[in-house]
Amino acid sequence: MPRRLILADDAVVRYATGALMYFAQGIPQGLLSIAIPAWLATMGVGAAQIGSYLAVVILPWAFKLVTGPLMDRYEFLPMGRRRPWVLGAQLGLTLSLLALILVERPTEQIGLLMLIGVIINSFAATQDVAVDGMAIDLTPVREQGRLNAFMSFGKAIGWATTAAVSGILLDTLGIEATAIAASATAGVVLVVFVFVLEHDGERRLPWSAGKAASVHQPGNSFADVFGGINKVLWGRASVVVLVIMFFDGLVTGYGQALMPIAAVNLFGYTTAQWSQLVAIMGLIGAIVALGLGPLIDRFGSRRMLLLTISLVSVHAFVITQTQHLWESTLYARVMLSIWVLLLPVVMVCVIALGMAVCSSRHSATQFAIYMSVSNLGYAAGSKTYGMVSDASTFVEAYLLLGIFTVVTIFVVSFHRHREAEAGPRGRKKPPAYTIGLTTSEGGVFWSGAMRCPKCRSDMEQIDVEGIEIDRCLTCNGIWFDAGEAEALRNRKAAVAIDVGEASVGKIHNVIDDYRCPRCGGSMSRMVDRVQRHIWFEKCDACEGTFFDAGEFLDLSRLTVSDLFKRFTGSERG
Repeated sequence: MPRRLILADDAVVRYATGALMYFAQGIPQGLLSIAIPAWLATMGVGAAQIGSYLAVVILPWAFKLVTGPLMDRYEFLPMGRRRPWVLGAQLGLTLSLLALILVERPTEQIGLLMLIGVIINSFAATQDVAVDGMAIDLTPVREQGRLNAFMSFGKAIGWATTAAVSGILLDTLGIEATAIAASATAGVVLVVFVFVLEHDGERRLPWSAGKAASVHQPGNSFADVFGGINKVLWGRASVVVLVIMFFDGLVTGYGQALMPIAAVNLFGYTTAQWSQLVAIMGLIGAIVALGLGPLIDRFGSRRMLLLTISLVSVHAFVITQTQHLWESTLYARVMLSIWVLLLPVVMVCVIALGMAVCSSRHSATQFAIYMSVSNLGYAAGSKTYGMVSDASTFVEAYLLLGIFTVVTIFVVSFHRHREAEAGPRGRKKPPAYTIGLTTSEGGVFWSGAMRCPKCRSDMEQIDVEGIEIDRCLTCNGIWFDAGEAEALRNRKAAVAIDVGEASVGKIHNVIDDYRCPRCGGSMSRMVDRVQRHIWFEKCDACEGTFFDAGEFLDLSRLTVSDLFKRFTGSERG
């Protein structure tokens, strides 16, 4: 019997689908941002035009945060909450890649190439938002880290493979064959995804048989999303992070415009050689960056960012002082490889820095704004190199790159936010995110706020009697850090905390196989000693506890009926 591809029911299907769809997102990145700039340089296209091209095609990734509320408002639930958007975006990506065959004379049609590139990335960015939303909707908390690893791996393979293959195709067969190959690959992904459903019984296509398994969730309009973001976005720490994000994007965009042109015109690389170098070193850099997590946790994202951006600065200044080595093939390969390797390493530190200052309630939108500013900086950096390239030598171009990194270091030095900031009674708030390395787009599979382990909605922090606890915005389940439940176990506090419906809590009470939403540790199933009908879960590591709606209020009061329930209640398995 063939395997049923239902995302809600099968973890393997979720992992494979996430990797496949992120692989598709990597296709335009490898083609548009890596292979084509080098190819244009080999045909004599000027640095100003290449810089402008890179600055324009990245713009859809800077504005992708506006698509989330659109997806929440406009749904076709018989096909799933997010799946219609994924299908539509993937179809658009497939067709727009094929549109590159219209570019018959690339040296004379840079404007058309830019326009098609913007359309391609618009569909890629939309697909990214839709896939992330689908993953958050359907993935249990305990699987989020693993799913992110699969998606990050899929995208890395996508852009690396595309960069390497398209570099060869552009040199040998031209852009028409390259466009057909890229479109065909995206089309295969589209066909495979047609057979994947969010829930059993839904329609595969609009005209197929099936019915909706999801319901519309109101309250996600633009006003709802952005209504409370201003008060947290313009604090000192947040403003400094905005400036850091912009300058980091500026350095990246400037370097991404400079490096392929230098590789071709200065160091004698072909399109294929540059694309293959970026593919190999980019993958190595992604692996190195993923290993930075423990170092960031130990030394802090600010210190790690200062270290890594300083390495980029040293790299740029060393190149300016070693002109006598530029003719060495080995030297050129080493210096270009170091640049590619450092990109994802710096990116992971910047992402961690930005996440550390995000407020719990508005974190997803706040971080999306940070990444949009970073991508705007990328566009500005690419355009800046295009503007200065004709009036400067390569020594001066690398010198300016070094100056930009020094300015970035200067801005980072103003960052004073306390990471894992302590709340009331010394409580710490560890980061609740997983980083996905996708270079310029800075893709992240991350919900922002701590997520409810039962329904996967965001949890808001509320203060009761000077103690900050977390409560789910949807099912009203409650998370207490160690000692908090005992301190608040009184009727007055329970009434303020436990505002949910007991009937909803009863439905979620059967879900007890999950990882700790605070630290990722194992959760043990617990029963109250006196009121044995009250079941809750406790983390073996951090000793936090989770109560479903109605349970904590019930726990705070002991009635005669509770005494009878002690002897008649069922045993917890």
